[in-house]
Amino acid sequence: MFSVTGKSPQTVVTGFTLIELLIVFSLLATLTAILAPLLLPSPTRTLHAAASDVATTLRETRRHAQADQARRRFMIDTETRQYGIQGHASSRALPDDVKVELTTGKSLIVDESRGGIDFFPDGSSTGGRVTLWMAERSLKVDIEWLTGRIRVQENEP
Repeated sequence: MFSVTGKSPQTVVTGFTLIELLIVFSLLATLTAILAPLLLPSPTRTLHAAASDVATTLRETRRHAQADQARRRFMIDTETRQYGIQGHASSRALPDDVKVELTTGKSLIVDESRGGIDFFPDGSSTGGRVTLWMAERSLKVDIEWLTGRIRVQENEP
């Protein structure tokens, strides 16, 4: 048996309210405004990443010299923008827009565009500087001769 009451069955409404949608869209807009500059390429980030990679390769060259107890040379070609550890098969390349200049001892210059910086088993080096620039900004990677310490710094105009 069925009974009939005078009430209509309740209908269930599903979905989101306007306020919930506005909150979600405002959160998405805020996140986009914060993250977009971080994810888009910029000359400053590209230059800093390139300088950091050069400094890492220099430190790796120094570590190899100490571990192998032998002289090791960091080589760079300013024309092709290729660099790496001499005698190792892998070389790295700077981004296309990054220009490079090497300051080193005269005996370490191979030709017009190639030269190097030597590291010794005690951690010292011949010293020098790799200067990178892009879009009117420049960074210098300095290598101290006595300690072999490698530093990345902003280049003063």
